[in-house]
Amino acid sequence: MKIYLSVLLFCSLLFGCSATPVKRQDFLLSAERTENKVASAPSFGVLQVSDLRASRPYNTQSLIYRESAQRFVLDPHNGFLAPPAQQISMQTRERLSRSGLFSAVLPQGSTLAAPWKLEGELINFYIDVSTPAKPTITLEIRYALSNDNQATPKVFLLSSSEAIVDASPEQAVIGFNRALNAILLQLEASLLGAKPQ
Repeated sequence: MKIYLSVLLFCSLLFGCSATPVKRQDFLLSAERTENKVASAPSFGVLQVSDLRASRPYNTQSLIYRESAQRFVLDPHNGFLAPPAQQISMQTRERLSRSGLFSAVLPQGSTLAAPWKLEGELINFYIDVSTPAKPTITLEIRYALSNDNQATPKVFLLSSSEAIVDASPEQAVIGFNRALNAILLQLEASLLGAKPQ
């Protein structure tokens, strides 16, 4: 048994030291708005968009692969330049500022008064490889819109699942960008439906 462990340790050291290190790749999310504005005149006043919250494991910068309902794996070599929740928060602010729904969109911590507030939580954010021949991207976000004059916020649970060509990091990020664009379109439609009467 000792000989077996010694040989195993020697082989792992030999191959581990001789292997070239894997170069890390980091990505940014993007969901550029190409559609027309949903409203010609602002439907709401000023909006403050808080940074999305994210619980473990979705608060990591690594790509996350779902191999089965119980098994999730972090990619140690591929990830994001900034946490996905932070990037999605920025994309949400940019998208809503161009949507025409609000007269202005402010970041979290702004000292200006904003009667409307949008908070959110990143619920799911992974590459599903449980069916290896058909990898998909899953993105799910819960947003809550509140107003100084309303006691109860309006909650929107938005999700998108996008098929990707393969589970490579590049294709995964392309899929995440498509999924994020779909969710932001859903958010605009949901906010338009929540327009005060």
